[in-house]
Amino acid sequence: MRTNVYSAIMAGLYITLLIGLSFLQIVRHDKYRTMSEENRLRVVPIMSPRGTIYDRNSRPVVKDAISFNASLIYSQIKDKEALAAALSRALDISADEAAEAIKRSRKQPFTLTVIMPDIGIEKAIALEEAGMDNPGLILDVMPRRQYIYGSSGANMIGYLGYINRDEYKRLRHYGYSINDLVGRDGIESYYDDYLRGSYGGKQIEVDNRGREVSLLGFKEPVPGRDIYLSVDMELQKFCDDLMLEKRGAIVVMDPKSGAVIALASSPSFDPEIFVDPSRKKERSSIMRDRQFPLMNRSISGVYPPGSVFKMVVATAALDSGRQTEFTTFNCGGSFSLGRSTWKCWKEGGHGPQAMRDAIKHSCNVYFYNTGVAIGADLITRYASNFGFGSLTGIDLPGEARGIVSGAEWKRKFQASEWYKGDTVNYSIGQGYLACTPIQVARMVSVFANGGYLVRPHVVDRIEDVNIAGREEIDMGISPEAMKIVREGLLKAVNETGGTAVRARVEGVTVAGKTGTAQTGGGPSRNHGWFAGFAPYEDAKVAVVIFDEHGGKSGYYAAETAGKVLSKAKDLGVL
Repeated sequence: MRTNVYSAIMAGLYITLLIGLSFLQIVRHDKYRTMSEENRLRVVPIMSPRGTIYDRNSRPVVKDAISFNASLIYSQIKDKEALAAALSRALDISADEAAEAIKRSRKQPFTLTVIMPDIGIEKAIALEEAGMDNPGLILDVMPRRQYIYGSSGANMIGYLGYINRDEYKRLRHYGYSINDLVGRDGIESYYDDYLRGSYGGKQIEVDNRGREVSLLGFKEPVPGRDIYLSVDMELQKFCDDLMLEKRGAIVVMDPKSGAVIALASSPSFDPEIFVDPSRKKERSSIMRDRQFPLMNRSISGVYPPGSVFKMVVATAALDSGRQTEFTTFNCGGSFSLGRSTWKCWKEGGHGPQAMRDAIKHSCNVYFYNTGVAIGADLITRYASNFGFGSLTGIDLPGEARGIVSGAEWKRKFQASEWYKGDTVNYSIGQGYLACTPIQVARMVSVFANGGYLVRPHVVDRIEDVNIAGREEIDMGISPEAMKIVREGLLKAVNETGGTAVRARVEGVTVAGKTGTAQTGGGPSRNHGWFAGFAPYEDAKVAVVIFDEHGGKSGYYAAETAGKVLSKAKDLGVL
């Protein structure tokens, strides 16, 4: 009896086992076959190199170089202790550092995690040998971004950063992966789609230890496209060096085409810190810096233009026919309206002034009178026509519009009426008025080229395709008005008593205008401006200098402009 029961139990177990095996081998065959193939076959992505950025003389500014990275795939690790020991030997790090690196890779167990970037060729060889006995340890060969000029032009060029989760969810259908570096600012961001290229990859067969046995398929990565700038990096570096230890911006531009030749912003930063994981403290310091080095002051900084705005007011008065070149106001050092008094910058005044000499001397009293005579609405209309309060359209992210006000603006945003005292301030570039240095460069280019607005651009072409289409917006300014303002700018630089004489350059005729913008913090906190062009007869360069809180009015800015123009001459740009 017991024998029969035992036999029945064993028969039942065998039948159960047979059913289970049949289920696994027949019903679940496809699933487990796929799992086996996935363990045997592996797809290894191959990153594409980003496109190189060149300057106008085909000098590389930013390029990719080969980098050897120590990486882990946590889900494939078999023996953590043995792996930690291998990492310690190959990378010359402590066992604790190796263990911590393995722990970090656990956050994304199925994704390649870089634990040490750019380890160099000697450590790469040692790591490759260690990887043969340690599944999950990968020598990842990938391009690494090199910023050849360091911090020079960094605000214009931009930098890279790892894609975040929100961006990945939005962009994964466009070929982005979780470990991608994407452009974060400047050209790197604006032209990211062209620079990034597309991934390749290889399908390999591996053994039970994760070692490559054979190559089953290969897809060549497509490199990003090369970009050629209108910028001269030698002049760019010269401008950046002039701004060291200062805050401000320099714009050098071809006034006829809008091609930007230099675009400096200070303080700046080193873009390399964003592609080197070991420089986390420097990244944090940059982010917290109250000097805002990541802000491109040339296109994103918004400031009162001060006396460089007098070019607009002069044009409005002359072109509208409200005043002539002979309209004269006497400057006794101050201007009174009601119970308020505004001073001229020159104590004692300039005496009788007509338009050309008023521009030459930057006489505030003359322009107070002019502003009140022609009215705020006319000034606003001409300011808008010159591009103030609007984007210039430069091919960089983060451009600011600035502010052009007037009576309607003040009612809407200040809930207050516009008074004549507002017009007095308005007429010398103060009050409810703010602009960017690139807008001022665009404005002064009108006087350099004879009467049309251009669209600034920093990229000329992408590989062999010219994308810098020339845009000209005819201002419709009368030739006589244009002539008078231009002659005033010429006198400001080239005649004794002109406010911009420090901008002179031997062998080149320069024209321009200084400006001092009050900020409410006293004379030591004033901004300094210079806006001008050269040569006067056939302008090739427009230059704008902005000295943030320099406290030296426009004198320092004019002197800096002279140095920039002199360097441009030496380089053959001017």
